[in-house]
Amino acid sequence: MPRGLPRATVLESLRLAALLAPQGPPHLLRRRDPLRSRSLLADLESRYGGRPVLVRGLRGPALLILSKRDALRVVSGDDDAYAPAVEPHPSGLTSDVLRPAFIEIAREEAGHLTTGVVDHARLSARWERVARRCVYGDGAASDKELTRLLTALTRAGGRRRGRRALRRQEILSGRYDARIIDHLRRAEPGSLAGLIAETPEAESRRLMQAAFWLMGFDVAGAALTHTLALVAAHPRQRKTARADPGYLRACLREGLRLWPPVPVLARVTTAETSWYGTTLPAGRTVLVPVAAHQRNPRLPYANSFAPEIWLDGTAAEEWWARPGCDGVHLTLAIGTAFLGTILREARPRPVGRVLSPHRPLPHSLNLSRLRVTMRPVRRKPSSG
Repeated sequence: MPRGLPRATVLESLRLAALLAPQGPPHLLRRRDPLRSRSLLADLESRYGGRPVLVRGLRGPALLILSKRDALRVVSGDDDAYAPAVEPHPSGLTSDVLRPAFIEIAREEAGHLTTGVVDHARLSARWERVARRCVYGDGAASDKELTRLLTALTRAGGRRRGRRALRRQEILSGRYDARIIDHLRRAEPGSLAGLIAETPEAESRRLMQAAFWLMGFDVAGAALTHTLALVAAHPRQRKTARADPGYLRACLREGLRLWPPVPVLARVTTAETSWYGTTLPAGRTVLVPVAAHQRNPRLPYANSFAPEIWLDGTAAEEWWARPGCDGVHLTLAIGTAFLGTILREARPRPVGRVLSPHRPLPHSLNLSRLRVTMRPVRRKPSSG
């Protein structure tokens, strides 16, 4: 095999750009067609022997990782030459002291989802309140405009950079920043904003930290809907999840594995790196298509709902299953409490057959089609 990195053809780069094009900020890349992207990546892996491929995307040249060994090199954390494209959470800020209060917030908001039909819009609205209250305090609970601006700004960031698009992004960014600054200046005790206000950072740095904490909560909303729908459609898992918080957390991790909110991880080299005889300069983007690996057909559980893999060690050796940052752990804890309250207070039943325990789970889902009917749990009257 010749030394050096192969270069994708123009056609391959165009196809990759269409399938893996960023639909938001650089660290939050979304696929347009998961099944087609998996097929294309498999073709590239076969053609180039699993070596990373130099591609040209909408944001410039990048290195596309195809093998498990090379993915581990980039994401394991053993080499500090690969940094997140954007630091998702502030370093040195510990949120552990706030976790119990945040879990209570999640339980309070989830208590409004135990009757009637719950769809993604209804669940997401409650989760957004959880996010705003945790990040900025109760004073931000009803600030729907803050979340609307975040959504609009994320979409604007994924579009082509024409003059009008840039101008719109500047306007949205200004409005969003002004709203965040107002909440940060309140520095409400018991919120992440209160902790951020105590850090010796410039205002611009605090602004970015607060914004990314909110974004971290935001991307978990779809996973909560996915997980609730999965549990509703799988009676055996539903019963276990209701009784065991550890198992419910594993169910949430399955929702994230099957339909990951960040299907492509982006890293940026902080120094020169050598790959198969080719030297890459500092500042080069490295793309790791996580979702394609998580649904690799070689995995026996690729397209099934298998919470057990997170508990029996099956997923322990998979690089994409490694523990994430503190923000990921915090979101998993709060999300588990959120779902746990729903399952304790009601029995979810699926509406329709979008998900089924009797056939492989789809690679992509329309969130608007996921609905569950909640039947409140009848409590036995106390004998006292």
